[in-house]
Amino acid sequence: MSATTLEAVPVCPTCGASTRTAVLGDGRGALDLARCDRCGLVSALGRQRAVVLDEGYAHRAQTHDAVDRDRKRRALDLYDTLADGRLGRPRPGAAALDLGCNTGLLLDVLAEAGYVTEGVERSAGARAFAERHHRIHDLDLEDPRATTGRRYSLVTITHVLEHMTQPVTVAGFVARHLADDGLGVVEVPNWDDVARGLWGRRYRPLELGDHVCFFDRDSLTDVLVRGGLAVEALWSRPQGATLVMPSLLTALDHARALAPWSRRTTEGAMSARGDLGERAPGGLRSRVLRALDTLDPWLDRVTAPTSRAGANLVAIVRRAAP
Repeated sequence: MSATTLEAVPVCPTCGASTRTAVLGDGRGALDLARCDRCGLVSALGRQRAVVLDEGYAHRAQTHDAVDRDRKRRALDLYDTLADGRLGRPRPGAAALDLGCNTGLLLDVLAEAGYVTEGVERSAGARAFAERHHRIHDLDLEDPRATTGRRYSLVTITHVLEHMTQPVTVAGFVARHLADDGLGVVEVPNWDDVARGLWGRRYRPLELGDHVCFFDRDSLTDVLVRGGLAVEALWSRPQGATLVMPSLLTALDHARALAPWSRRTTEGAMSARGDLGERAPGGLRSRVLRALDTLDPWLDRVTAPTSRAGANLVAIVRRAAP
């Protein structure tokens, strides 16, 4: 990873403090992570430039298969459960907005449920794909003036907020676009993921170079509240695929890095991925995911929804009272 492709993240993305304590690395590396001494957010000291990251998104975005679609449906079921059944059966004409919608996979599932769907996507390749079936806006979520011009019954932002250098501004975008009785869904990777401590900086879900913010329950709540949102529910229960698959892929990355015929780095969001990580429809990845998903009912019985150790955090939010 060339230093010329990196840009610094000089202050805490949440509160702007410049004093941070290293938690991954010694604090001198461009991709080291540090915890803010003021607000507690873990964040990266640098990231890849956006133009470099965009090169990988269009390709990755168009390789989803039936397993990915089924898992999105299950995700919507989870969001509906956390929202006490207020999301799964929208009233006629209810509109949903997905921020960072990629190729529109979640929008497809929301349309199946009965929503009128819109999305926001900056990657040109993914946006063109999603525009086949949905209205898509090209907006900068970190611009405090950005708007679609309307409010929505549901606003979703899943695995997007961790990429942002101004997450409070993005949370404010969610708040501004929620109807008075609307709900939002915010999903991010969980810094307290039980598997992360096993692998250190090699852990693939860290996506060093791409992810900027690394949220736990407290720091995510802080960002959402600063952005004008109230948190109704917060979930981080372990699931089969997110408990096992990342460690399998990380182990394969580690093995490749040690192999004498493959002395290349595996760190960074845009590294070439193969083996279990291949995304050919019906491939090994799909079969492994289907098998791991069968573990979820058992995990639900033995863990609490308030667990801090799941791989992902899901927050159900609404606009805060004035």
